[in-house]
Amino acid sequence: MVTRAFVAMLRTKIHDHIEWPAELAEFRQLVEAVRFEVVDTIIQTRIHRHSAYLMGKGRVEEMAERVASEEIEVVAFYNVLTSMQKYKLQKILCCEVIDRYEVVLRIFEREARDRVSKLQLELASLQKSYPFIKVTVGEQLKREKPSRGEHSRGGGEYAYHSKLQQVDKRITKVKRELAKLRRENRSRLRARRELGIPMVCLVGCYNAGKTSLFNALTGGEKEVSERPFTTLASKVSQASNLGVFFVDTIGFALGLDPVLISAFQLNLDDMRAADIVVLVLDAADDIVLLHMKLQRVISILDDTGIDRRRLIIALNKVDLVGERLTNQIIPFIEKNFDLEWVAVSAATGYNLSELEILIRKRYAELK
Repeated sequence: MVTRAFVAMLRTKIHDHIEWPAELAEFRQLVEAVRFEVVDTIIQTRIHRHSAYLMGKGRVEEMAERVASEEIEVVAFYNVLTSMQKYKLQKILCCEVIDRYEVVLRIFEREARDRVSKLQLELASLQKSYPFIKVTVGEQLKREKPSRGEHSRGGGEYAYHSKLQQVDKRITKVKRELAKLRRENRSRLRARRELGIPMVCLVGCYNAGKTSLFNALTGGEKEVSERPFTTLASKVSQASNLGVFFVDTIGFALGLDPVLISAFQLNLDDMRAADIVVLVLDAADDIVLLHMKLQRVISILDDTGIDRRRLIIALNKVDLVGERLTNQIIPFIEKNFDLEWVAVSAATGYNLSELEILIRKRYAELK
């Protein structure tokens, strides 16, 4: 059964006429990946967020009329909402309201298959839902309290505290389990390092072709899909001809919430432990989108503590770009980023030997 949805976005950077359309287009793709039918996109531009509704109350009321008349079941906001904004929006729109964080969580839920991914996902979900539970039940208690007396405590309040305690306990348990798995993962990483075999981690935004490149370099047959975020748990394989461990790990997206990223510490540990990090880009992307993705991933890697000297750019899918490669993409990379790069095609095998040479060269320089 099709779920009809609106996509909504508040633009606060009023002088930005380039980046927001790319951000919105990618978000719409993610909403559609959740299998929602996007009926329309609603955009408002204002310098400051409305504290209660994100958008202006008048625009939200207009949206509520359309939600009712067009039988909309979900409104997906590009912006990350506070718990109070989500609560108030659901009350006035009379439908489910989710934000960018929750859209990505739903995709993760569909793709999570192993224990590590499921636990990391559960932690991210619990951290998001906990403050919303506090707001929702707290507002309900405010409405009930006058009839019970100012200082009385009824069953609803006990249920409220009980629910929060349950979530607290589950968060603590999941964190404890993940800490144990993280120790085990770090032990494996140390064991690989003691073998003296270089570790090369492939990173980048989803659908850049990381898994295709991983397969091409290792001879592997890992599933390749156009679906976003199909790789949640890192996969490791050794390329015997190179004497290198390659690691394929979680993909990123524009506007991915830092809190969500931080929940996937085991993946970040794999990136930190790598001797070389290959940042895979989709060369077929529009140059504006290419720039935004490159900046976003480099920012995440910087925050993760990865030395840029360990970073190499792999421009993938160059078999699809023709003369744009030499006329536009390469000049852009060389002008804006002081990083070594190589143009490759995982699909055709083009220039993979050059990537391998660059990996060996950089590894020798850093030893």
